[in-house]
Amino acid sequence: MNIGLRLLGSGLVLVGLAAAGCARRHAPVERVQVSNVSAIRTAFGGSQVETVAAPATIAEPTGWATIRGTFKIDGTPPPRATLKADKEPHICAPGGKSPLSEEIVVDPATGGIKDIVIYLTGPHKKFPAGDPKWEHPDYVAKANAEPEFDQKACVFKTHMMAFRSPQKLKILNSDPTGHNTKIKGGGRAKPDNISVAANSYTNYQPGGESPEPFDVSCSIHPWMSAWMIVRDSPYFAVTKPDGTFEIANVPAGVELEFRVWQEKSRFITSATVNGKQETWPKGRVKIPPLTDGQPLALDVTVKAEVFAK
Repeated sequence: MNIGLRLLGSGLVLVGLAAAGCARRHAPVERVQVSNVSAIRTAFGGSQVETVAAPATIAEPTGWATIRGTFKIDGTPPPRATLKADKEPHICAPGGKSPLSEEIVVDPATGGIKDIVIYLTGPHKKFPAGDPKWEHPDYVAKANAEPEFDQKACVFKTHMMAFRSPQKLKILNSDPTGHNTKIKGGGRAKPDNISVAANSYTNYQPGGESPEPFDVSCSIHPWMSAWMIVRDSPYFAVTKPDGTFEIANVPAGVELEFRVWQEKSRFITSATVNGKQETWPKGRVKIPPLTDGQPLALDVTVKAEVFAK
């Protein structure tokens, strides 16, 4: 039998070759000569000792700070469409007035943009819930509170619902007719399809967080639409009708990453912040380490073209 040499990866390999005239062919038998690995690695410019990089460490917070600000539109906002509320009009279109779309809602007086959600995504991939260095006691005390999600006149009263994964959401129906609250879910937040009788309520427990918002609808009244996001972390906010928001007691002394999302634009990737143009890849916003007790103010404007899709 002839013996051949083969280089496999960084090691020297002995390969058995089939003898001439043999009727059956066999796959080569490959054996790595461990003693030659270091020599070959050195010959190709490598080191005899393979080094392993130490895992990166995350700095510890040094206190707490508050982020507050406003999102405003730069330009003329797109008009709000009238929804086709063509079922049970005495309930769903009282006085003959159908509801308007809430894809993009702008305060006519201030230019503030409603229902933009801002939520923490880093530095931890999984937020250390309950860790006193990362979660302020005020949030720990309210971790199991039951937020409410209501529907009235065939409209979801909260168009952008944000809450924490341990919480149980109370789904109300303040209408004199039944609704079907269809929750799409996403990530570890489970989907659900809940029937809610007239003037009653039920509960939804997500079971985990979602990486981004997911939609909520009603099969009985198909124009009904809302969004939900579920997070392990308590550090999120939804802008009010005037475009303002506040996230209190975020960890200070560490770099934080947030994502910014709006229904019409999805992740907002560019904006002017405190007079300076910024790019936010996939809606990701990095906040430099904050000083304990010192608030951060963000005056954000977004061009109207972003919402014209």
